[in-house]
Amino acid sequence: MQHCPYCHVTVAGHKRCCPLCGGELAGEPAPDTEVFPALQKTRLTSGLILRVLALIAILVSAVCVLVNLAVSTRVWWSLFVVVGAACVWVASAIGVAYRRDVMQNIAWQAFLIPALSVAWDWWTGWRGWSLDFVLPCVCVAALLTMLVLAPALKLPVRAFAGGFVAACVLGLVPAVLVACGKIGVVLPSLICSGLSVALLAVLLLFQWQTIKGEFQRRFHL
Repeated sequence: MQHCPYCHVTVAGHKRCCPLCGGELAGEPAPDTEVFPALQKTRLTSGLILRVLALIAILVSAVCVLVNLAVSTRVWWSLFVVVGAACVWVASAIGVAYRRDVMQNIAWQAFLIPALSVAWDWWTGWRGWSLDFVLPCVCVAALLTMLVLAPALKLPVRAFAGGFVAACVLGLVPAVLVACGKIGVVLPSLICSGLSVALLAVLLLFQWQTIKGEFQRRFHL
């Protein structure tokens, strides 16, 4: 029978990974001990959704490039459409990959959207809007969304602790950028950092054991 060397539990049936920590299992699988019924695979899989989204992005990009060539303008506006479609596809891919874990999805989007915005800002001549507005606003939106969804979905703290802490830490980055003189409009960054410090303090003071246990489970400490 399979067992997890990190969690020290025995896993019945034939599993690809530990259901607790996601780590690699040791031992031989025992299909006869399976306690859960086999689920019928859905036709609408993640791979199919991503391929459909990629096809839509490619078609839209191709049409825009052809129109740009047909009109013969000096401005290659179609390149912005191509890059924008690629960014939307990447964000959609993260959303599809974590569609069953809303909190984890939000945390990944909070990292991805500012990163893509910084890249777009740099590519278009760097005006600083990605750091002044996108980064703090996305972090605030992610934290507030998690605060609303957690009680609405009746999620335990351990179910979203990792993503919530990561979003709070990301929300401290604008304060560091303000201290380094990299921010032009400081108010959004200060609001974001203040909210992140307050929420992180509440979480660590009142849910420290839960946070500690979650990180020990995830990183096998």
